[in-house]
Amino acid sequence: MSNEPKKDGAKELSRRRFLAGAGVAAVAGALASGQIFPKELQAKGLPKSWDMNTDVVVIGTGYAGLAAAIEAHDAGAKVLILEKNRMVGGNSAIASGALNCVDPKRQQAQGIKDSIDLHYQQTISGGDYRGDPVNVRYLVEHGLEGLQWLEKLGIEFEPTVYAVVGALWPRSHSPIKNGRGGAIVRGLKAQVDKRKIPVLFEHKLTGLNRKSPEKGQVMGVEVDHKGKKINIKAKKGVILATGGFGADVFMRSKFDPRLNKDVPTTNVPTARGEGIIYAEIVGADVVGMDYIQGLIACNYFTKKYGSLANLGIDSAIFVNLEGKRFVAEDQRRDVMAEATLVQPKKVLLWVADDKCKKRFAQKQIDGYVQKGLLFKADTLEGLAKILKEKFGMPPENLLATVKKYNELAKNGVDKDFGKKKTNLKPIVQGPFYASPTQVGVHHTMGGLRISGPTCQVLDRWGKAIDGLYAAGEVTGGIHGTNRLGGNATTDCIVFGRNAGRQAAKGKA
Repeated sequence: MSNEPKKDGAKELSRRRFLAGAGVAAVAGALASGQIFPKELQAKGLPKSWDMNTDVVVIGTGYAGLAAAIEAHDAGAKVLILEKNRMVGGNSAIASGALNCVDPKRQQAQGIKDSIDLHYQQTISGGDYRGDPVNVRYLVEHGLEGLQWLEKLGIEFEPTVYAVVGALWPRSHSPIKNGRGGAIVRGLKAQVDKRKIPVLFEHKLTGLNRKSPEKGQVMGVEVDHKGKKINIKAKKGVILATGGFGADVFMRSKFDPRLNKDVPTTNVPTARGEGIIYAEIVGADVVGMDYIQGLIACNYFTKKYGSLANLGIDSAIFVNLEGKRFVAEDQRRDVMAEATLVQPKKVLLWVADDKCKKRFAQKQIDGYVQKGLLFKADTLEGLAKILKEKFGMPPENLLATVKKYNELAKNGVDKDFGKKKTNLKPIVQGPFYASPTQVGVHHTMGGLRISGPTCQVLDRWGKAIDGLYAAGEVTGGIHGTNRLGGNATTDCIVFGRNAGRQAAKGKA
């Protein structure tokens, strides 16, 4: 029997209500699934002959895949990277790039107290104790190493840290100059190119080659390139870094029927989960597949990912259409999603001052304002007037809310919703912004079960599958029911690096 604490019934019910009333948005019929898989899915076995061979095959070019390829190469392995798209990055390229880790140098300079144990406790409890304790411990203990490794590769991060939405503590690191996730992808790809590691684009995974359906070593992969099937031998290991399934309507709604095509997603359209499916066919185990996270990051008007204030939470508040706060801005992501979904029109207005804005590229901000997706005014009174015109929000309510919030910030205690003191900063520096935002499917916490210290994929009996490794969102059991904001980048870098090193060793 597990010693895992039982969930509180009310909290579990709240989580299960996630995205109830799915009419919040639509991603125009776009992501109907079932088209990426053949009608019949069967284990591949071994081909009569191999078209190509290498030591390590890495599938995917997000943070995890690129990090794995670099580390496998540096450990002496011959590496080949496969990518189903025409460009690198996947979800990583459009992500915020925030990376959580305990960083004494930066944090102490800001007067922030932190520890590995606190990061562990917040991660494990923030996921309702459903994360694998061993994997979570590995994550938090190696986060700073991952950050420092990226910096050694030439990827620069801001000198100060903050709390990205849902992070629960100011330990989030952002690439400099509003670089976001694309800066990390570009930096890693540059290192891949420097090492002359080949990347084959438009090579879509169609199967894993194992000696027998559920026995023996995974020897390679079958991929489709423009209609032609290619078998590639991996003498030491295959690393799945194929991401999650947040954009696959069929797959996600199988685990939560409410997540139908009317619910937007923050993911790229190709986040379809095929790595999970093909690994299952050769005996891999999965965990937590119905743990699917929503994020308040879809624009109210476009129903698409992206708006001004999807990062900063300190000099910012969330208000409903009545101009009133309704949740702590530094709460867990699932809590904020639930709170937003019961508001009028299921929308929040992210009201921030200019200090919050500085985390974004000015060109991007100006573009949102010009398109009417983001509102800007030199004064709070001016912003309140705009919101009255657009949403019927009573101006006096918004002004009173900001005034009270600033008083709470001055006193250092949020008596209304419990926002942490470190994130409780006044909204005083104009110009001021308001970003109309809704909830979208953001992250799939479920996926392949792995042993974090080895990154080997485990089968249904808890035994490691020889030759098969995984890292990043394709895996499960790390974040539990709810991923802390900023932990995904850490997850991908920490376990991606480890998967590369482990695969380069070959079969034990």
